Amino acid sequence: MKTFNADKIFSSAGVILLITSFLFFLSARPVPAQTNPVREIYLLDRNDAEPYVEFISSDIKDLFHPESSGKYPSVHLFDGFFRTCWVAGNAQTGKTSSLYVKVPEDIDPGEVILNIFAGYGKSVPLYRSNARPQQIKVSLFAGFYPDGFSTEVSSLYLIKEFSSDTFQLADTFGVQSFPLHLDTTAFSAFLRQTKEECSHFSGRNYNSKMFSQSPQLLPALILELEILKSRPGTKYGDVCVSEIFFNDRFVTAYPAMYEQIEDVSIENDNTVLVDYKDRKKVTILKDTSMVYMIDHPEGANWAVLHYVPNSSVGAGSRVEERYSLLDLKNKKIVDKELKKCTGQTPFLIEKTEDGKVLLTTFDDRYKIELK
Repeated sequence: MKTFNADKIFSSAGVILLITSFLFFLSARPVPAQTNPVREIYLLDRNDAEPYVEFISSDIKDLFHPESSGKYPSVHLFDGFFRTCWVAGNAQTGKTSSLYVKVPEDIDPGEVILNIFAGYGKSVPLYRSNARPQQIKVSLFAGFYPDGFSTEVSSLYLIKEFSSDTFQLADTFGVQSFPLHLDTTAFSAFLRQTKEECSHFSGRNYNSKMFSQSPQLLPALILELEILKSRPGTKYGDVCVSEIFFNDRFVTAYPAMYEQIEDVSIENDNTVLVDYKDRKKVTILKDTSMVYMIDHPEGANWAVLHYVPNSSVGAGSRVEERYSLLDLKNKKIVDKELKKCTGQTPFLIEKTEDGKVLLTTFDDRYKIELK
């Protein structure tokens, strides 16, 4: 898949457009036309080793072996683990690498949330010992993939910068979330203008004059992330970032003593029990004022809890059923964290044939991958 559904841009509700437009113009800065040419970049394709997003970082020298760019390569950003990290540069020299990421095509361009764990997430001591970003610049690009312009491992994109903004990061051990507030009306017009420019573009790798009929140009939303300022570590100068994901994914930490989950069940209508590999019937949640049901895909680290107040159960009851997401690794409900990172609330859960655990939202607009 090389494209998002461009029709989504034109179908946003008027109220949402007014709100996002207002917020966007308060924060983002459009790029002057005279300093904003169309240019070319290659993004690494998704593959079995990195199936989440197309991306490239400036420290990758070998596109066929991006994991060899260092001991802490940028492929660690998208593996769904906080215990791995990308070393983006050195706080003492001030030199850091930039990163381009294609926003997943299933996300509405006006609703993009950037989630980032800034720092080394393996442990709090390592987080403090290493440097971490304090201020980042996020630039949004209209991108076009000329159909067929791919190597074995990467694809060419023609990009033009739409806007940029800077974000201050708190010094906190955890995920921070930044809604990007893209003005979809302005971006739609910019996308059309950029497509026209790309249809006549000639560069180092792509030359429109080579074709009697230009290749199909497939649109994409691409962002660039640059670290402008870092907080120093107490011991090391490495500037670390552990994870980046958007609102189609939700990542939480794996505990150091993580236990494999075999089954989840309900006892007495009000107690959630978990069978671990070495321990059975462990109580992780109990509330006698509620009646519980559980939806747990076999072997998954996640479950959706269905519940209603105990007093409302009975003949003729019409109390609306509620839903919560259970993080079984960490033995807790994570509804607030899910809302912050994705803007969504839990509803249904499933496990695909390839082992992915997906959360379906109530309006069925998104399927969120749970990591």
